[in-house]
Amino acid sequence: MNHTRTAALVLAAMGLLLTGCSSPTPAKPTDAKPGLGTLCSGMAWPRPVPDGLNGKPLTQAAAGPLLCFTVAKAVAPDGHDAMQDDTATTNWIVTGSSPDAGTAINQDQPITLTVTKPNG
Repeated sequence: MNHTRTAALVLAAMGLLLTGCSSPTPAKPTDAKPGLGTLCSGMAWPRPVPDGLNGKPLTQAAAGPLLCFTVAKAVAPDGHDAMQDDTATTNWIVTGSSPDAGTAINQDQPITLTVTKPNG
C-alpha cells in the first residue's frame, strides 16, 4: 500500500495515542490499518463514506472521519495526487469523494477525494 508522508505521520501519531488503549494482542494481518489496534478492525463493515468531508482540509479529513477508510488518492484540479504534496506548502480542501458520502463500502475499498486549494 502506498503511504504518503501525511498519512504516515498521522498513522504514527495515532499509534502513539492508542498505545495505552489498544488490545494486548497484535493486530491481525488482515487489518487494513495495522497499528490502530482494534479501533478500525472493531468497526462493523461495510460502513458509509462519512458526510461532512466537503470543506474540510485534507489532513483533517484523513486524520479524522476517514482514518479507518482506504483513501487511495486526492485529485487536485491539475490532475495530480495531492496526497503526495508537502502539507506545509498547500493544505488542500476536500470538495468531493468517490464513492459519494453515504455509500456503504468495505474498509479496503479505495476512496478517491477531489480537492482544491484554500481560497480558490
